[in-house]
Order: sequence, then C-alpha cells, then structure tokens
Amino acid sequence: MKFDKTHIQIRSRTESELLDISLHIIRRFPIPILLAFLVVAIPLLLINDLLLSHVLTLQFNPLEYRSGSIVEREFTTSDLSFKTYLYLQIVLITTQAPIASILSTLMLSKLIFNEKPTIKGLIKDARSCFWNIVTAFGFRRCIIIQMGLLALLIGTGYAGRGTILTFYTLIFIALLFVRGNRPYTLEIILLERPGRDSSKGMTLHQRSKMLHTATGGNVMGRSMFGMLVGAIFSLCLYGAIAFFSISLFTESGTIESSVFTARWLFPISCWLAVCYTSVVRFMNYIDTRILTEGWEAELKIRTEAYKLEQRQQLGTSW
Repeated sequence: MKFDKTHIQIRSRTESELLDISLHIIRRFPIPILLAFLVVAIPLLLINDLLLSHVLTLQFNPLEYRSGSIVEREFTTSDLSFKTYLYLQIVLITTQAPIASILSTLMLSKLIFNEKPTIKGLIKDARSCFWNIVTAFGFRRCIIIQMGLLALLIGTGYAGRGTILTFYTLIFIALLFVRGNRPYTLEIILLERPGRDSSKGMTLHQRSKMLHTATGGNVMGRSMFGMLVGAIFSLCLYGAIAFFSISLFTESGTIESSVFTARWLFPISCWLAVCYTSVVRFMNYIDTRILTEGWEAELKIRTEAYKLEQRQQLGTSW
C-alpha cells in the first residue's frame, strides 16, 4: 500500500468540501464504485420488492375515510396503499444503507491508495467480517427484526396491520438516533478489524466509543446533514429518472402506472443516492480520524518506516 501516493490529499476538510470531493471521487472511479455497490444493492432491491410489493394491494378500511373533513374524503384505499408502500420503502432503504455499501467502502479504501482491487477479493475481505456485521447491524440495529415485521404483513389482517406498522416506526426512530451517534461502525469493522477480546486489543464497542465521542456533537451533526443531503439527492434523481422514462418510453407524456413508479423508479433513485452518501460517509470517517488522531501524520510516519525497511533489506542483500 502506497501511503504517500493517494488520489486525494489527506487533510481536514469542511462539510461542503467533503460533499464536493465525494462527487470528484465518483467521477474519477465511476465504474468500480458503482459495480461494487450494485453487487449488494441489487439483491437488497429485489428482497425489498418481495417483502413490500403486496402492500400495494392491501385493502385498508374504507369506512374510516368516507365521513369527516374534505381532506379525509380525498383519501382512497389505493392512495393509502401507495403512500404506505413508499413510507416502508424509505424506511427499509435507510435501514439497509450501511449493508449495501460494504463492498463500495472496501473498494474506496483501496482505490484511494492506488490499489487495484477485484470484486472477488472484496467479497473475501468482507466475509472475514461477516459475524461482526451481522451482530452490529442485523441484531443491534434491528435490521433482521424490521424485515421480519414486513414479512408478517403478508399474512396479517387489517386488525394487526396498524400494530405492526407502529412498532416498525418506533424501531426506525430509535435506529436513527443510534445511527446518528454511531455512523462509522461499518468503516471501523471493515477497515480497522477490531477484535472481540479486550485483552488482545480494542473491541468494536471500545473503538466506536473512542472515535464517535471524541468530537462531541460534530459526528451527530454530520450524520444528520448527510441523511438530509441524501434525501434531497434521491428526490432529484427520482425526478430525472421519471422525466427520461416518460420522454423515452411513453407516448402520452405521463407515467400511467403508479405501481411501476413505486416499485422500481423510486427505489432505484434512492439506492443511487445511497451510493453517493456512502462515499460521503467514508470521507467523513477519514476526516474524523484526521481531527481526532492526526491520521495524515500517521500515514507519513508509515511511509517513512516502509521506505526505511526497504533500504535495510537492500543493504543486507550485498
């Protein structure tokens, strides 16, 4: 690894600079980053469609909306199904965003240092962290529980539907708080490889606490700001994708099937936004290490140590 030859200068940056340089990184390596991201994102897209497609056909109680205000009369059963589907899709994609960026994060960590990784090699590296990822995200951040609740909706009647959605929403709110305070858990697992035994080194909990609490509310603020930028970016992408779809594939100038829009165009735009925010999160992780640990100085020291080691090996070969 060439610590002194990186594609970007390792130094502290502001939030706006990190957003800008993330776009430059994607422009510099579009195919490797997108390919590594899609390897995980496409299966998640199909799994989410399997879990949620039935929501578009759910029958809510129409009697509840026949009487009341003018606004309430505007809602129909199909409207509620459509809006519920979009809401669940947003929550599920937000929850799964770190999982989808596993390979792209590993790809970024190698591309920056002028390495040439392969998808097969990245999958092998990710497999060595499998149980840490499952424990940190599947159980502690309740991704498995959320997907299980969505599976229950398939066979649940009208009476239990509201309870499941309420519990699902409460888990999501708690997840946002945890994720806002601990946004770099995935990067710590993949790039620092913490152990499970504290006697042999720093554990994931210890390392996460050390990194996330050192800068106070800065980590939380950057995390929430990144989510906001991702939401705006996904809406912009959705508008662009919908516009080109209407222009190229329809004769009437309108998308006649809202089901097609909800099931495919909207999730695709959200996942593309997740790809961008994963790069932003990676750059934020590097910037946090620079601020708290002087990582740029550490890289320079490692470079000199590597050069010194090479010189010593050359001297002993005479």
